[in-house]
Amino acid sequence: MNARTALWACLAAGFATLFDAMVITYAAPSVSASLDASTAGVQWLLASFSLTFGLGLIPSGRLGDVFGRRPLFLIGLAVFLAGGIVAVIAPTIAVLVAARFAQGLGAGIISAQVLGTIQDQFAGAARLQALGAYTATGALAGVLGPVSAALVASAAAPDAAWRLILLMPMPFVLAAFVLGLRGLPPTTVAREAGARRRVPLDLPGILLLCAIVVAVTLPVVQPGLSGTAGLGATGVAAILTVVLVLWERLSLRRGELPLFAPTLMRSRGFVAGNLSALLWFGSGMAFASAVTLYFLQRPELSPLMIALFFVPGGLARLVASLVSRRIFAAIGPRTVALGLALQLLLFAVLAVIAPRVDHAPLFAFAAAAQVGLGFSGGIVEPSLRAVTLSFATPRLHGVAASFLQLTQRLAATFLVALTTGILLTASGTATAASLQAAIAVCAACSVLSLVAALHPALRTAATTAVAVDSPRIAGAGHPAPAYRGESTGRAGVRPSR
Repeated sequence: MNARTALWACLAAGFATLFDAMVITYAAPSVSASLDASTAGVQWLLASFSLTFGLGLIPSGRLGDVFGRRPLFLIGLAVFLAGGIVAVIAPTIAVLVAARFAQGLGAGIISAQVLGTIQDQFAGAARLQALGAYTATGALAGVLGPVSAALVASAAAPDAAWRLILLMPMPFVLAAFVLGLRGLPPTTVAREAGARRRVPLDLPGILLLCAIVVAVTLPVVQPGLSGTAGLGATGVAAILTVVLVLWERLSLRRGELPLFAPTLMRSRGFVAGNLSALLWFGSGMAFASAVTLYFLQRPELSPLMIALFFVPGGLARLVASLVSRRIFAAIGPRTVALGLALQLLLFAVLAVIAPRVDHAPLFAFAAAAQVGLGFSGGIVEPSLRAVTLSFATPRLHGVAASFLQLTQRLAATFLVALTTGILLTASGTATAASLQAAIAVCAACSVLSLVAALHPALRTAATTAVAVDSPRIAGAGHPAPAYRGESTGRAGVRPSR
């Protein structure tokens, strides 16, 4: 299969799922009015997609490594489409949230194949360019999605508005299905290497990890859950964490590939890159949700004005992602640090001025800041992804890509729920002070992301890891151990182009 055709299929699917993620915030006010949803219901609506997105990533990434990208890609699109149809006709907030859970699962299956395919089909600078194109696709969705959703929200009655908004991504899903059927390769590197048919999915590990995230998130989403109940949820999360650690050790002793693949977990560069990426992604998602919800509650601002507020940032992200490879070639690993430092600075300034200025100047400054934030995201995402994923061997391409996105989505689940709860408070009304507190959380996460990105393993390996296709797993120079169901990745096997 031609690598360019496969890339177009990946970009189409990425656009469909990212467009969907961009419009859900604009549907939230009309959902609340139409279905009489509580603050907790709105929080679950915004966080549910990310939670099951992570649930679908790891098993589908491993299945794609062994059985081929195409079947998993098409299954994911079918699940996403079915969930979207149920969401559009949902009669209650509970059914709508359940449908969003299904859509998140489908999107996770899709995304694992998208990044796995890019890793399989491209290497070195070409891989960075392909990841830049994927980031540009997300930026385009970030421009078109909010504007389209705002136009619908302004023109339609509340009960019809959110249903039409959730329906908009469906034509792109169908287009991605056709392109995937024609363009995605049916085989992978692992399969060409003679991978066995028994695939260690580590479903108990995945379910335990998601249960931990739910237990940690529950006190944040349910404002009334405090005291003994809140401590109980925290205790359950601690117990489940211990059980997860024990289970992972047992899986390793049995010779199976656990959720936390040892060859990846022993790589300081992969761990540091994951930590930086999850904090960067989670804080960015949380900031966008908090700012959008805050301005949507200002009667002097229409949904269309708020959508146009994000357009300059989306265009800046689009341009930056397309030139990110050249920027990386010029300044190397400092690209990621530069982008994260810019994001941190803008978050900090917005947090300081939020309660000190009126709505109109705050809106104007936030709109200007979107240009800087868009540029930051456009250079950080492809560079950080390419460097982090370069630490994975070919037989772990799908696993590494899935794990990277799993951690990002679970971080987004928690941080979106946390900042939404801080912003809306128990009364459901956003204030300048609550916006300041929500942005401060995002700024704190950006600090930690920057610290992780400055880890020596990333700084010293970044340039060569992207310039050539040589995995940099801890203990490089020694073959990584093979696990049941994992390809041995014999020498001489190369990715199909």
